[in-house]
Parts: sequence; structure tokens; C-alpha cells
Amino acid sequence: MGDSWTPVQRIVHQDKVLFDYCLSNNLNVLKRFSDLGYLGSPFQRPELLQIRKIIEKPKNKADLLLFYSIAGLRTEMKSNAKLVLEVVEIIGKVHFYREEMTLDSKRLELYMKGAASSELFNHGQAFIPSTDKKEEA
Repeated sequence: MGDSWTPVQRIVHQDKVLFDYCLSNNLNVLKRFSDLGYLGSPFQRPELLQIRKIIEKPKNKADLLLFYSIAGLRTEMKSNAKLVLEVVEIIGKVHFYREEMTLDSKRLELYMKGAASSELFNHGQAFIPSTDKKEEA
């Protein structure tokens, strides 16, 4: 997106891309979260805390956590790693749109610990998302 985009323009663009992705993959959005205003903050993100609180309730079943890019998590790994892993473990898998990468909590943990250079993550891909719409939705 370049440096010419404001944070708001980036969020608006990412929202559109992610909603289009969900629409084209028959995914229903349970709730949308944004980190606008929290960039570079060395504390647990309120949105992640809210996601965990929502998905811990049995009536709020989610099958996939969708991020625009894993780059947003990379800068937050130390302060949010445990929380992100807890959320992904409850949900089952996380997908990073830009990198076209779907991970379960164990693979995400490997990635967060530095396995990004291993063969699991070569060429910007880790795993091909399931084509089974029932499983993915």
C-alpha cells in the first residue's frame, strides 16, 4: 500500500478486501475487529481480549480467524503471542489473506517461535486452505 496511505485508508482497504474474501468463500462474519489506534503498542490488544471473550461462549462458534496479513502480528508477537495462540486454539485455525496461509495453533506457534525460515513456510505458503466449504465456513 505504500507510505502514502493513511492508517484509516489502510483499514478501509483491508476491510473491503476481507469482506470480499468472506463473501466469495461463503464465510459469515461473526464480528469485525480493527487495531486502528493501537499500532506499536506493547500491551495486549483489547480486540484480541474481546475476541477471546466472545468465542469462549458456546453460542459464538467460529471456525476461522481471518487477518489481512501476518505482518501485523509480527510486531506484536512478544506482548500478544500467548493471547493470539489461545484464540487460535479455541477457533481451530487462522488464515492470513495476503500471505495465503492457513495455520492451526501448533503451526502458528512454530511460526511465532521463528520457524518461518523452515521448509514449512517457504515461498510465502504454509498450508493450502481446505476446499471443503462446510469445514471452512
